[in-house]
Amino acid sequence: DGKTIKLQIWDTAGQERFRTITSSYYRGPHGIIVVYDVTDQESFNNVKQWLHEIDRYPCENVNKL
Repeated sequence: DGKTIKLQIWDTAGQERFRTITSSYYRGPHGIIVVYDVTDQESFNNVKQWLHEIDRYPCENVNKL
């Protein structure tokens, strides 16, 4: 259909020390992808915490993957 689509992916590092910075990315997104390191059990365990963190911000009609 000739439309140009712009996709920006921001890696928010995931570490606790960057939590205040990453919260600024939750304002106005169209989608959020939460990823983890399959070789690191702690990384997987943190997914639930990150989803809870994302839910603290009002993001209507945002797809989460």
